[in-house]
Amino acid sequence: MKIFASLIVFEVLLVFVHLAVYATLAAAFGIGCPLLEVFFIILALTFVSATVLSRFYDNKFVEWYYTFSAYWFGLVHFLFIGGLAFFFAMAVSYRFFNTYPSLPLLGAICFGAAFLIHCYGTWNSGRAEITRVKVAVPHLPSSWKGRKIAFISDVHLGNIRGARFMARVTKKIAALSPWALFIDGDLYDGSLCDEKKMIAPLGSLRLPGGIYFAAGNHEYYLAERTASGFVDALKEVGIRILHNEKIDLDGIQLVGVDDKSASKREDLQKIFDNITIEKSEPSILLRHAPFDLDMAAAKGFSLALFGHTHQGQIFPLNLLTRRIYKGYDYGLKDHGATQIYTSSGVGTWGPPLRLGTKSEIVLFEFS
Repeated sequence: MKIFASLIVFEVLLVFVHLAVYATLAAAFGIGCPLLEVFFIILALTFVSATVLSRFYDNKFVEWYYTFSAYWFGLVHFLFIGGLAFFFAMAVSYRFFNTYPSLPLLGAICFGAAFLIHCYGTWNSGRAEITRVKVAVPHLPSSWKGRKIAFISDVHLGNIRGARFMARVTKKIAALSPWALFIDGDLYDGSLCDEKKMIAPLGSLRLPGGIYFAAGNHEYYLAERTASGFVDALKEVGIRILHNEKIDLDGIQLVGVDDKSASKREDLQKIFDNITIEKSEPSILLRHAPFDLDMAAAKGFSLALFGHTHQGQIFPLNLLTRRIYKGYDYGLKDHGATQIYTSSGVGTWGPPLRLGTKSEIVLFEFS
């Protein structure tokens, strides 16, 4: 019931945004008519309907429809901001010059700028930049001195990011020659898809230390509808899934916590109670969302790696994520004796856009 109510509120907001863009276009270019208004209302329904369809169907029409709706969902919000700029410029012109500028020219400038910003955000969203981070870990084994580990999160493989994107990311990781790769959840977007085909490019990656994965929330959108979900696909390409467990990784205590299993503090506490961490030895935690950082610090982890936030993905949402995650929404920071790194992710959710944030592959160098 709560989900249904949230969808209704979300749709009402989308209809408002679309009608505001329509009204601005009508005012700027004089193209208003009932048919165009109805068309904008229909467009307002596309993203939610495409998202629902993608949860149950995997075919070319759904892939195309979802892709179109996601791009439009991103563009219309920039157009909405362009509309606000249009009316603001009109008000300023009348206030100071007692006249209005050429409305078609002003509309072309405002909407043209919005479209160009959208194009930049689209290009920026899939760049997969390399972020190099040096971390000093106490009691580090000599074999780990200077060792490099690649780290990615939030690839969101599905209708927009597919096997081709995964191949590009894999190629960039291979060029870095890391000893191992850590993947911190939301490898899949949650839309119904061929999980094995999407992840196949990672099978070409041969790393001395292997590939390790802790599940995020989006993986379970898949698992709830399929017998094996994402598990078989990952195992087939040699990825070790860490499900609330600790392994010894060449002298490092590596712990992977499953996002679904640790949705509440008491659940995380039970997981931690069943895992022994030697505080005199280095340890790394893989958990998807940067919540309950005090518990990770109290457990004695040397380094905790997170994703999930996308750093807001699109400005000014990064201001919101900074507040929600209390400054731990991106980058390397200390929380007591524990070092925290939260990645902005390599993929995107919803509109394939990044503005004021970056798509990243993180390369840690240990010392």
